[in-house]
Amino acid sequence: MDNIDEWFVTRDLAEFRENAHEWRRCSSNASRKRFTKDTGVRWSELLRLSYFDPIKFIVIDPMHCLFLGIARWIVKRIWVDEGILNQQSFIKIQKKMDEFQIPSDLGRIPGKIHCGEGFSNFTADQCIIMVLI
Repeated sequence: MDNIDEWFVTRDLAEFRENAHEWRRCSSNASRKRFTKDTGVRWSELLRLSYFDPIKFIVIDPMHCLFLGIARWIVKRIWVDEGILNQQSFIKIQKKMDEFQIPSDLGRIPGKIHCGEGFSNFTADQCIIMVLI
């Protein structure tokens, strides 16, 4: 938590493109999987376009990234690990959430927030409802 400035470092476009070309040169699917795991890069035909910048042109998918990935990460790494939220907090949050009534077509209010690491057992729909509440 001390080095928050190092969490999100902008990638270098030239290095990204070089890694993508390296990925293409991998001789097997297994080596490509290892390479992708190590670098986080794989080839895309869009890289043939000289103006295409995969770092700046990325579209963040709110369901998978925000509601399933980043939101859980924030809760775990910042709120839980730093002691901002604890088991008693989760129980209070759950009691408040249980007081809400939402239209049935929106789904159910997430339950068992106090189980696990807080919000870790939520589906994408439940994360959306949690944010909207």
